[in-house]
Amino acid sequence: MSTQTLPDLSRVAQARDRLVAHLLTHVSDDGAVRDRCASRALESALTLVLLRDARQHHDRQAQIASYLRTVPAGPETFDRLLVDAALQAEHPSLRPQRATAWLESFDHFTAPRKFLTFSTVLAVLGAIPFSEDVDPAAIRYRGITSWGDATLCAVKLLHLHARGQRDDAGLAFLTDRLARDGGKPALERNVFAYLLALTALHRCDPGHRLVDDGIADLLSCQNPDGGLPFVDGMEIFCTATAGLAMLTAPDLPRHLPAAMGDYLADRQLADGGWAYAENVRQSDVDDTAYCLQLLWALNPARYATQIDAGGEYLLAIANPDGGFPTFRHGHPSEIAMTAGALTALTPDARGRAEIAPAALEYLLSAQQPDGTFERSWSSSEANSIFRALQALQHTQHLQAPPTRTRVNQVTSLAMSRLATTQHPDGGWGQQPTEPSDPISTSYALLASRNWHTTPTHRAGLGYLLAQQQPDGGFTSRPDQAGPRPIPWDVPVLTDICVLSALNPTSQLKPSAPNS
Repeated sequence: MSTQTLPDLSRVAQARDRLVAHLLTHVSDDGAVRDRCASRALESALTLVLLRDARQHHDRQAQIASYLRTVPAGPETFDRLLVDAALQAEHPSLRPQRATAWLESFDHFTAPRKFLTFSTVLAVLGAIPFSEDVDPAAIRYRGITSWGDATLCAVKLLHLHARGQRDDAGLAFLTDRLARDGGKPALERNVFAYLLALTALHRCDPGHRLVDDGIADLLSCQNPDGGLPFVDGMEIFCTATAGLAMLTAPDLPRHLPAAMGDYLADRQLADGGWAYAENVRQSDVDDTAYCLQLLWALNPARYATQIDAGGEYLLAIANPDGGFPTFRHGHPSEIAMTAGALTALTPDARGRAEIAPAALEYLLSAQQPDGTFERSWSSSEANSIFRALQALQHTQHLQAPPTRTRVNQVTSLAMSRLATTQHPDGGWGQQPTEPSDPISTSYALLASRNWHTTPTHRAGLGYLLAQQQPDGGFTSRPDQAGPRPIPWDVPVLTDICVLSALNPTSQLKPSAPNS
């Protein structure tokens, strides 16, 4: 429980207005919200080694090395392993045991694939040898995602190359994927996947024209600090979430809501879903759910065609267990994806409520004894709590009395978790033992809207007010992870998240079922 002095609530409106003014500086004339993804050690280290191996761009190598020397990293973190290996700053004999310890600490349904991928990255960087326990013939690389397929194909090729072997079919698959993806950068603007693919191609077929072209493409993504980002843009996700956060903001430019809606409507994919950025063909449940929520809120008649197609996309991707995966039907269901899909589908009265019972059962059965849920793509436990409670609130009209009783129990347990994990400064951290940050605090406040007159909620608002920057914006430890569990940061997402938490309590959900 917080011991912070409670704020004057009139200050919240002032802080919100300043934040909206700051956020508007990221909105383009077409209604899109744009910001650069911050540099990261993972992509920067891989780029440095690729340029070094290709003996190209010595000036860029120096810039990247300079960035890597600034990366804050504790002695046992993955970033420290990456930086030490790329800068050749540690005795090689010390690396394998540190790498193995970090890799084995990741607990997630994607853990085997991530262990393989990240151990391959460390081997490419020279931190550890390529594992003799890996059977390249067992690596399957089709049916994951467009960038995931390319990543695992590259992993297979790299392991074969380390053994003096070659896979012409795999090499043909990878070069075809690189050649036909004309986005900037290629491979769906996923810089990490592109780097690993180019590294594999360079090692297996030195001098291939796609390598030189790809390096030039990659370097166009280099940030002013010298480092490389995880992705080269996040316009669709940022626009949808910012639009939802700004709906109740006063004094918005009159054209802006329609411009944001039209921008998203024009970027719906042929399958009915949405991707995370422009020129990306891989749709996903998360972006689709946020886009549908905004289009519903803006003008359901104007966007009826897009809403109908998006709803059909979500219905088609639902799993037999009632849950929703991120990318494809049959992939493991996830809490946040299921909650987002439920929230997006339930306003539709055209028979789509039929998915609610199974999805609700999936959500209700997934809560942990401590009140938390699986965290999906966020490192903050409050994110999945908020999204689950939001979905439960949105489906109240579809809940039979026995289900409503379970909903109340789940809500009570989640609220108890939030109440007991608030820090003395009024904020919440990604986990209870970690320091407060604005994003995690915002999720907790969004989940606890029924507390809006209590000292707990007001102390959380007080924490946020104390974090506001002179320009009206906010900075935070990022919570998004990709490839999981590696965090990445698009700074405007912090502003969007905090604005959602600072919005009037009467305009946001969820509230407690019996409030």
